[in-house]
Amino acid sequence: MSKNIFINSLSKKTQEAVFLNAQSIELNLSQNICLADQPIQYIYFPIDGFISITQNIEEQSLIEIGMIGREGMLGAELILGINIHPFNGLVQGAGNALRIYAEDFLNAIEKNMELKMAVKKYLVIRIQQLGLSVGCEHFHTISARLAKWLLMSEDRAQSPTFQMTHEFISLMLGVRRVGITTTAADFKRRGIIDYHRGEMKVLDRTALKAEACSCYLENIKIYTNLIN
Repeated sequence: MSKNIFINSLSKKTQEAVFLNAQSIELNLSQNICLADQPIQYIYFPIDGFISITQNIEEQSLIEIGMIGREGMLGAELILGINIHPFNGLVQGAGNALRIYAEDFLNAIEKNMELKMAVKKYLVIRIQQLGLSVGCEHFHTISARLAKWLLMSEDRAQSPTFQMTHEFISLMLGVRRVGITTTAADFKRRGIIDYHRGEMKVLDRTALKAEACSCYLENIKIYTNLIN
């Protein structure tokens, strides 16, 4: 059985159809596994790594608009007949994933209605989460967004400790580094998190959840309501 939740939600027969052409790969930290406007070559199912979905803003800037871990997949847009990536995919957490050639996955979808419907459901989840991300960036404070982001990272890393720098976080959240540094220092002073040389550790998850905006739980709710 795969540790990818999306795959585990499928029947045994459909899981076998997915595994038939899948290969296990490593996701390396900061690896660009796909670029916007480039052909979709592979479908990825993270197991213990996770991927930031980013949008280019002008030439030199980008912002995170989503995160994919073991709950989902990268490349679901293929089911719409679109063979071009709409966004960038950047490995935020190193780990393992299953990878399938796009053509093989399309063939599997055409032969298996359960898989086709599951991918369509997941694509709806991604669309709803993208909409929630837009509102979050506009209305919520840096501290609330940082807390949410750290919780989402911890969930996907499946560990309270993961590799992360203030510079990377500021890039993903689209805010100045000083804002992240100030907020993270406050969280550290209060014993909520700790960090040293690019390693982040969540010390008090309950306190972090209290700091996070409602979007953290709303993201979970969106996924749970549609995947079950």
